[in-house]
Amino acid sequence: MKKITFVLIAASLLLVGACGNQQNKKKAETKATTADQYLKADLKIQLDSLVAELMKLKSGIITTSIENGKITLTEKEKKVKPNYLMPLEKAQEAATLSEKYRAVAIYMSDMAVAQMYDMPTDGYKQTITKLLADINSPVLTASFKDGESVNIDAALKDLYDECMKNSTMNLFWDIVVSSMVEQLYIVTQNTDKFIACFDDKSAADVTYRFVLVHNGITSLIPYHPEMKNLETILKPLEVINAMSVSELRDQLLELKGSISTSRGELL
Repeated sequence: MKKITFVLIAASLLLVGACGNQQNKKKAETKATTADQYLKADLKIQLDSLVAELMKLKSGIITTSIENGKITLTEKEKKVKPNYLMPLEKAQEAATLSEKYRAVAIYMSDMAVAQMYDMPTDGYKQTITKLLADINSPVLTASFKDGESVNIDAALKDLYDECMKNSTMNLFWDIVVSSMVEQLYIVTQNTDKFIACFDDKSAADVTYRFVLVHNGITSLIPYHPEMKNLETILKPLEVINAMSVSELRDQLLELKGSISTSRGELL
């Protein structure tokens, strides 16, 4: 009888132990799932802070300056149309979501320049509208609802939240990097004209932006290995460290070829 009782007690203990272990395992799994939700909590905090800093900077300085009339052209200057804008037919080569996000950033910047030169913009509007339909981003679609050039910075926080929610932070950086590179590329095509929209603070902001963007990209590569492409594109430009307009001008002139190459690798 004692032997049977001992066996029953032992069995009960094993059962309790098994249940306890199972519950502990479930708790551990739940905790792990929570910790590994797309991004680690500490990385999410880091990115939140990083994007908050980006929002303080001016990346769309060319488009903003054009739209606010800070950069203007004489009638004589308008007669010489820019030949450096991205051909609209290039958009047809954008096959992936990543490429479509990049194309939107490029064409939004280019459209502002086209408007300044009194060039037709219907082609830009149609191209961007089609890209946005493929992308299906409520934030970007709302930003372009009037068919006008949009400063990416204005929608930066909403776009960040949208990409975080959809676990597509790679797309967020695709559009940030493309906007930044295209803006710098435009400056190098007519430096004396476009450098006028910078002051020492906004020139220093270019340097700081590179630091922030580099940190954002490298921290996300373990989650999105395809983002190594963005790191490669920006690598030749990481030497930019201007703290004044004159320094930025000199560095952009020196890096004109590298910026053109980086821009060509976006699409």
